[in-house]
Amino acid sequence: MDITAIPIENWLQQGIFALLFVWLLFNQQKDSKAREERLMEHLNKTTDTLDTLSQRMENVSTKVDHIDTRLTKFEAKGDK
Repeated sequence: MDITAIPIENWLQQGIFALLFVWLLFNQQKDSKAREERLMEHLNKTTDTLDTLSQRMENVSTKVDHIDTRLTKFEAKGDK
């Protein structure tokens, strides 16, 4: 089949859909990149927050252990 034998109307009709497809493809890629950047920023903020919470929980745990040790010593003195 000779490519020049295809009527110009078919070329125009198919060309419009091809251009629409290419535009949609690039638009979707741009949107996906922006969405990925926002998600990565959110993930980084969440990670930082979790690190802060983890450090605070360690501090609380250390203080509770210290209080428990002091209370155990106090109770031991009271038994004597």
